[in-house]
Amino acid sequence: PSKFRKKKALTLHESDWASYKDRIIELHILENRPLREVREIMEKEFGFCAVIRQYRNRISEWKLDKNIKPDEMESIVRKRQRRKLIEVGKRGLRFRVRGFEVPSQKIDRWMKRKEIPESMSYSPGNPTCQFACFGGEAVY
Repeated sequence: PSKFRKKKALTLHESDWASYKDRIIELHILENRPLREVREIMEKEFGFCAVIRQYRNRISEWKLDKNIKPDEMESIVRKRQRRKLIEVGKRGLRFRVRGFEVPSQKIDRWMKRKEIPESMSYSPGNPTCQFACFGGEAVY
C-alpha cells in the first residue's frame, strides 16, 4: 500500500508577506497570540493562507522569534553568575533578547534543568553569543 503525502504548501515570497507583516506582529508579538490563532485570524480577515511552519520561518527571518537559543541562554547565565559571584557590589542585571525581557524565573528554570548550581561560576566554553549591558540591563 502506498502512503499519501500532504500537499506541499503554496510558496509565499517576501512580497506576499509584506502587506500582512504589521498585523502578524501585532497579533503574535504584541497580543501574544499563538501562531495557530494568528493563522486563523489572518485567513478570516484577509484570506491570507499560510501554514504554521511558514509563519515560524517568516517570524525567524524577521528576527522576532520568542524562543531563546541555547547559546544566548549560556551567555545570559555566564554574565549573571559573574555578576552574582565576582562583581558582588554591583546591582543585578536584566536581560533582553530581541526586545523581549528574559524573566529571571526562566533563567532559573534553565539552570535547574541543566543542573548548574547557583553558587558556581558558569563557563561552558567559548562565548558564542555577544551582548551589551546598558545601565544594569543586558541587551542582545
